[in-house]
Parts: sequence; structure tokens; C-alpha cells
Amino acid sequence: MKKVLCLLLLLTFWYSVWGLGGEKYYSWDFSDCDVKDVLFAVSMDTGVPILADDTVSGKCDLRFIGNDFSKAFDAFLESCRLYADKSGEVWKVSRVRVTVENSIYSIDAYDVSPVTLLEKLSGKTDAVITYDSLPSSKMSIHFKGLSLTELMNSLARSFGAYESVKSEKGFHFVRKNENQLRHGGTDGFVRITRNVSGGFDVDVREGTFLEVLDRLFYIADEGEGSFCLFSNGETKLLRTVFSGRDFEDTLEKLCSQNGFKCVLSDGIYYFAGDSNAKMDLVHGKRNWERFDLKYSKADTFIALATRQLGKFENFCLPDKSGFYAFVNTEEKALIEKLVEDSDKKLLTHLVNLKYLKPDEFLKHLPPDFNRESFSLADDNSCLYFTGSQNAYESLCSQLILCDRPVQRISYDLLILQYDEGMQNSWTPVFSAEKMSMGDRTSASAILGNVMNLNMNVVGVFGMNFAASLQASIEENKTKVFADTSLHGVNGKKINFQSTNTYRYRDNNLDPETGKPVYSGVTREITSGIKLEVLGWVSGDGMITSSVTASLSRQGTDTSSSTGNPPPTSEKIVTTEVRGKSGEPVVLSGLVQNQESKEEKRTPFISKIPLIGRLFKSSAKISEKSQMVIYLVPHLEGYEKKSRLYDREWAARKLLEIES
Repeated sequence: MKKVLCLLLLLTFWYSVWGLGGEKYYSWDFSDCDVKDVLFAVSMDTGVPILADDTVSGKCDLRFIGNDFSKAFDAFLESCRLYADKSGEVWKVSRVRVTVENSIYSIDAYDVSPVTLLEKLSGKTDAVITYDSLPSSKMSIHFKGLSLTELMNSLARSFGAYESVKSEKGFHFVRKNENQLRHGGTDGFVRITRNVSGGFDVDVREGTFLEVLDRLFYIADEGEGSFCLFSNGETKLLRTVFSGRDFEDTLEKLCSQNGFKCVLSDGIYYFAGDSNAKMDLVHGKRNWERFDLKYSKADTFIALATRQLGKFENFCLPDKSGFYAFVNTEEKALIEKLVEDSDKKLLTHLVNLKYLKPDEFLKHLPPDFNRESFSLADDNSCLYFTGSQNAYESLCSQLILCDRPVQRISYDLLILQYDEGMQNSWTPVFSAEKMSMGDRTSASAILGNVMNLNMNVVGVFGMNFAASLQASIEENKTKVFADTSLHGVNGKKINFQSTNTYRYRDNNLDPETGKPVYSGVTREITSGIKLEVLGWVSGDGMITSSVTASLSRQGTDTSSSTGNPPPTSEKIVTTEVRGKSGEPVVLSGLVQNQESKEEKRTPFISKIPLIGRLFKSSAKISEKSQMVIYLVPHLEGYEKKSRLYDREWAARKLLEIES
């Protein structure tokens, strides 16, 4: 009833016969209507019997105005993916069209199930078409110009994993896995036959190992099928084709392909799973083989063989004269060739090192040599190389590049302590007055203290600085704290330390009496100056110096009165500079402040109570001192002036000043 109402609402057509040749004029307008309802309405309007089969379904639209009904109807069928058979009085509309001409078939179908397709096809042929379960999904096919057998095979392939089996009466469609012809057919078979030479020809596709064994023993008639299978025999051979020389050879190949091991005992073949069977088939069957060595040690040779051939199972003999390896035929041949090439008597040579230690040389070997070729003497004083003469000559040529002396660095160190009190002010900026001719002899006397220093102060800092320093030393404003030379090698640290150590006994206060109780532990406090220098020389001769200086000072000893250790103060300066050999490095800023108490009194009278205060006085004195470190690096090997030359140069400099 609902379809009829929808048709009445959506269907509007007018027809009238006009006097233009007597042709009938049609006007149709259908929107979202069932296909069968549209066909019924068109059949009523045109008077042509139209019949739709069970494949016709779905919604459609039809809008047409005109008098060419046949053209409009064909366009409507094409848009709805339908076919019409107009050969009879009744037009039959379907989604399947099958035509036959001289036993040549053509078939077109849109959105139909395989079952419906075969039912429509069976009406066009005399063959019986049967099938088991077919896919339920709909499909569209278009085949033209095929024989009936070709058409059935094409349909079976279109259905998926199906095949068409032809019989005397017709065709039967089954799934491939349900039609395994074990001794013949096109898919899923086991063919084993004897050839003229007495061997076996094997051709298997998707056959289980148990089925292959049954067929092989049946054809060979060996022991009347006497075999026992211990493992699951349902493993499949997807595809195998080969010819075995005899029964044993054929059986061995089949067992390897399926991962089984076969043992013959009392005329019965026993089959068990073997996880290594397939690996032996791919890489070859492995066995334990022995290899004897004449000159090389087994562990050394195995290390060499592993680098060239890869890892393999092995174990050495107790005396290291040989080893066993679990290898196949190909790997055995490679190891034998390696033994022939490398197991030769080698000469031992003494390696003459001029500058490097043997253990240092072993840490940084040339790239073409390995550690196993070298051996150290018991006292680590000598190094031996074992190898061919060519290898030894190559080593000697490379020693020229690596056995070189380490560059040495020396530092001239001068540490000065500048004192500054209430009336004692000193500055490193001095002015040197012009000397007269009569004062030449006094120049050396004035610079006597400076000229006796280890560092060439005049050459490094100039005459004005040297004269000012001399005057400050004579007035006790400046003290020479350290004057020495430090020697080291490139890249190694140099340490200088000038300290005092103060030891005191650790104590605790008694909570009852408040008096210190000594624990018997002695502790230390170190004060003074510490210097650490790390020098590195670049390829262009420049010296990079990393300097760390620390200055610590101990305060007044209060441990006896308070039980606490004396206080200490510490200043640290760190710098890094880069310069040429002979360019000085100056570290300042190590300033220390100290306060002291000074008391003056008249003997005897100052000790009289009350009156004695009139005859004594006290004052606090604040002192300030600064440590300045002068460091001059030298790269040994560069020309360095001697001290005598320095003095002569200083004398000439004085003459220039006088003039």
C-alpha cells in the first residue's frame, strides 16, 4: 500500500495522441522509486509487457519527455546497470545477461552473488552445474568469447580459492583445499615415480610430510611401509621438485626439507623432528673437524679466523697446538686455506724505541698492526715483534712517525710578596732617572738583587721595572717568595707548592665542666701558596698555559683558649693564556689582610696597678700583602739566552739609558 501511495505521489505522466504523424508522446517523472515499480508504470503506459526477475532491486530516477520510447528505455536500463531481453513477446529485465552463439559464451553481470550467477547460467546451457558453499559477496563480471569450460574455469577463479571440476554430466564448483587430488590433478598433489635409472622423481605441491612418506614407501616397496613417525607429520611442502639417486638419497632430501631426522633400526625407519635439519640443508651439513697448527697458537689463529670468516663453534686443544671447529664442507675448506696461508714460521724482531716506553707504544699502535703481534719482556724494558720480514720493515718505517720525543716545556717562576702597611705604600710603576757617567758602576750595585734572580727580569719586563723592584726590595717593601724554574712535558701538569703545616689535637668540650677534653686525634691545617700549570704546545709553536694559583693563610692560634682550630683564609686565581715562547704570564689579585696589636710600655713601672697604665700604650696595625706570580714559559729546543748573556745585555741597556 505504501509503494502504491509513493507511486501516485511521484508518478505524473500525460499522454495524448496529436495529429503529427499519429506518434505517441510520453512524459515521465520518477524520483527515488523502486525499479520494479517504475518498470510496472512504464509497462502500463506503453502497453509493452515488461517482467523483472529476482535480481532487479534498488531505487532509481527516471525523467523523460519525448516519443522515442526504445532509446529512452535503453538509457534507463544502462543507468540502472540492467539488461533487457527483447527477443520474446515479453521483455525480461535482469542484472545478468548470457548470450550463446555457436557454443561461444558471453556473460555480463552487475552486483549479483555467485549463486545467482550460476543459476542464470544453468538456464542457458545443457550442462549440469552444481556447487558446494560459495561466497556470499556480490560481484560484477564481463566475459566474452569463451567456451563453456573456459567460462567455468574463469568463474571459479573469480570466486576466489575455488576450482571447477568437469564431469561427464557437467561442472562442480568446490574450494581448492577440499579437493586435494593426492596422486594427480592441478593443485595440491603428490607425485613420486621411479625413473629409468632406478632413482625417484619427486613432484609435490602442498603435500604433508606424512602423505609424502606414504607415497614414497608405496612406490619404493621398502620394508612394506615399515616406518614410525615420532613427530607431527602435518607440516606441508609448498612446492618441491627434484630427482633422487636412490631411495636413501630421496628420503634424506625430504627429511631435510621438512626438518626431520631419519634413523634405520631393525628394518624400521624412525622419523623425529630435527631443528638443525633445515639449516644443514641451506648451509651444508656441519661436523666437528680438527685443525692442527705448527707455528701458531690455537687461540691466536681462532681470533684471526673469526675476523675473516665470522663466528663459528670451536674449542682449543689443551696444548694450544690445534683446535676443533663445527663447520660444513665449504667452511672447512676456507679454514684449511687460512691455515696454509697464515700458519708459517715467523721471525721475532727486537723493536728499538728511542723515546717511547714499550707499554705506551702498545697503547697507540700503528693502524696496520695488532696487539697479538707484540710481546713485552718480563721487566717491560724491551718490546718484541713477531711477523714476516716485510711486516717488520713496514713497522720500522712507521716508527719514524710515532717514536718521537715529547716536547718539553719549562717555566721561569718568580713569586713576589708586596707588603702595604699604614705608611707603607708600594706600586709597581716606577720611573728610572737618567744616570750620569760617574754612576755607571753603581748601576750594577743598584740592580744587584734583581740580577741575581733566576728569572731574567730586565729582559722580560724592562729596565724601569727592574730598577723599581730593586728599590722596593732594598726598602723591605717587597719579598721574593719563590724564584725557580719548573720543567715538564707537553700535556702534563706541573705543580709547585710552598706551604706550612700546622698540627693540632682535636678536642671536645666536657658538658659538665666546660673544659676541653682531647680525643687523641691530630689534625693538620696547611697554609701557603700552591701553583698548578698545564702546558700544551700547538703545531705552530704557540704555548697554551692553564694556570691555577691558590694562596691560603692561617689566622691567630685560638685552639688553646676556645678549643677550636685556628681560622684560615684562601684565595684562588685561575687563568688560561696562549702565547709564544718567552712571553710572560702575570697572576695578581692574591691579596691577604692581617691585623696585629702592638703594645709599648716602660719597664717595671708599667706593671704597677693603676699607675702603670700611664706608662704603656697599645695600637692596632693593619697590614695588607699581595702575592704576584710571574711565569715565563719556554719551549725547550728554542734558543735560550744564558744568564751571562742576559747580564751583558742589561749592561748595554744601562749604557743606552745613560746616553
